[in-house]
Amino acid sequence: MIIDQATKLRDLTKIKRQTEKHLHPVRRIAVTSGKGGVGKSNFSLNLAICFQRLRQRALLVDADTNLANIDILLGIHPEYSLTDVVLGDRFIKDIILQGPEGLQIMPAGSGVVEFIGLDAVIQDRIQNGIADLESGSDAIIIDTGAGISEGVVEFAAGADEVIVLTTPEPTAITDAYAAIKVISSKNAAVKFHLVVNLAKNQKEAQEVARKIRLVVENYLSLNLNILGFLPYDQHVPKAVSMQQPFLLMNPRCPAALNVMMIARKLLKIPVPENSGSLLRNLFTRGGNIG
Repeated sequence: MIIDQATKLRDLTKIKRQTEKHLHPVRRIAVTSGKGGVGKSNFSLNLAICFQRLRQRALLVDADTNLANIDILLGIHPEYSLTDVVLGDRFIKDIILQGPEGLQIMPAGSGVVEFIGLDAVIQDRIQNGIADLESGSDAIIIDTGAGISEGVVEFAAGADEVIVLTTPEPTAITDAYAAIKVISSKNAAVKFHLVVNLAKNQKEAQEVARKIRLVVENYLSLNLNILGFLPYDQHVPKAVSMQQPFLLMNPRCPAALNVMMIARKLLKIPVPENSGSLLRNLFTRGGNIG
């Protein structure tokens, strides 16, 4: 009898979440790059703050489980992370940090986290906690690790949209294409966007974007949406050294103005159809993250 009641309760909860999904679509965006050092985490953080300023309730997930950078960029020290939810007795709500402009931040923790063989209690704890977060969010931004390792690809392929960040360097361009190729092979429904960072000027950024889009269209038969570019801006490294988001420290600097334009452009794109909760699916399908 107890088992039957629990099953019915789960079914009712599932129906309720599916209804909420249609009434309140959530934009799920993974930010990734083929190589490190292109400014991915800094871009993710400032993009999330842009969403908050545009009255979009944002949740920023630091999913770089090997080199978590969001806390460093903000000068904060998380007491708990997702590791404590999985391996300890914490709930999702216990690990959420309050960031600038009301931004919510989920620290994923460092090192490899095993999600194989989680018992039902922990799975329910993760599912319910993430469902509550999603119901109160308009956009979830996942800052993945760099490269094309299994953990990075799993996070990116689980999203509805993927922003690939690159720079004009030849290696970064090549690795950006590799990231798109591998992620699309895992999930053909992902909508890809491209942002060129550290460009000398708009002309250079447009040329880089043109080359990547041409190769992606010809060899992968995918549509690559060009969101824009961020110029090299001396205000950015200064903000990083001060552990402040450049959007807040210098809101009129070129990088800040461009990232806000990118955020506005994203919001004009309809929220893609999705198949449920990104994070809930990711953390309960029996894979490794790390």
